[in-house]
Amino acid sequence: MLENDIIRPSKSPWASPLHLVSKKDGTLRPCGDYRRLNAQTIPDRYPIPRIEDFHHILKQTKIFSKIDLFKAYFQIPISEDDKQKTAIITPFGLYEFNVMSFGLRNAPSTFQRFINEVFFGLDFVFAYLDDILVASSTEDEHSEHLKVVFSRLEQYGLRINLGKSVMGVNQLEFLGYMITPEGSKPLPEKVNAILDYNLPKTIHELRIFLGLINFYRRYIKDAAKNQAVLHDYLKGTKKKDKSKISWTTEAKEKFDQCKKDLANATLLSFPNPDSPLAL
Repeated sequence: MLENDIIRPSKSPWASPLHLVSKKDGTLRPCGDYRRLNAQTIPDRYPIPRIEDFHHILKQTKIFSKIDLFKAYFQIPISEDDKQKTAIITPFGLYEFNVMSFGLRNAPSTFQRFINEVFFGLDFVFAYLDDILVASSTEDEHSEHLKVVFSRLEQYGLRINLGKSVMGVNQLEFLGYMITPEGSKPLPEKVNAILDYNLPKTIHELRIFLGLINFYRRYIKDAAKNQAVLHDYLKGTKKKDKSKISWTTEAKEKFDQCKKDLANATLLSFPNPDSPLAL
């Protein structure tokens, strides 16, 4: 990081502990434990898109690409006056960031504002932070779309992580969903993890289960009706309540029903604004 000018030695009056985050590939991401700094930071309310909103660019599309940016946050510079605030304590001394570090309160909003500027006006692109989806109707159209996207990325000096990118396929995984020309559906491995979930013993475990299954709520028929009994257990409880649950026969049946409903989840068609709307 020092050789790549991501960090530099610091003489800052600020200091945050070093925090190491495990990545999917088994490596570690060094950043700061910025909780005290974030508590004094004025929040940036720029909105992050709802993950499900990518469906709105997929009407009548058949060819897809997913582009991952190489060390995306590190491509955003930090103001010279504010670099000292990012200082972290390491076994080798105090270092501060020249570029945007993970863990900073406004990092996601800052990056989303930037990437929206990069792809402004391109209705065939959906960008969720550094995950970029490109969707087209034909291979020729997709080729032209990718040329435009690459041109924008080059214009802003952004680099692509080829190892995590997928180009010109008729189905791909994106943000926890499987996208196909016919529609989207939950990822099989995510569904299997929920199907293997044991009956929760505490309120906290039940809350985790409901959070997992409701990621795919829009795919589940009568979700609110079948989860009502389970949500009754959460009334008047705290976030990490370790109280034991006294399961009734009906509640156990509804728990199993929720898992069965997810296993039978339907393929969700992409919205078409030209179709008749019924409320």
